[in-house]
Amino acid sequence: MAEQSVTISDVYTRKVSGETYQYEAQYNIGKKVDWSARIYQDSEQKGAPSGAIVENMMSGDALRQYIIAYIENIIEKGLGIEE
Repeated sequence: MAEQSVTISDVYTRKVSGETYQYEAQYNIGKKVDWSARIYQDSEQKGAPSGAIVENMMSGDALRQYIIAYIENIIEKGLGIEE
């Protein structure tokens, strides 16, 4: 059976500076979740973080919210984001 893939597109505004970023993220559902995101500001790519969740026990909305929170935290802290 093929792994199910999920795509998320959203906008995040940094609390520290008020800058707005758009992001697109993809992740698979399973025991090991691989995810990747592309972060943009005004249509210019500013970063491309990725990672994995091993021994995953989450599914559905819990997994989706975890991925969203992780990506938005990266944006908020400016980790790997070109200014």
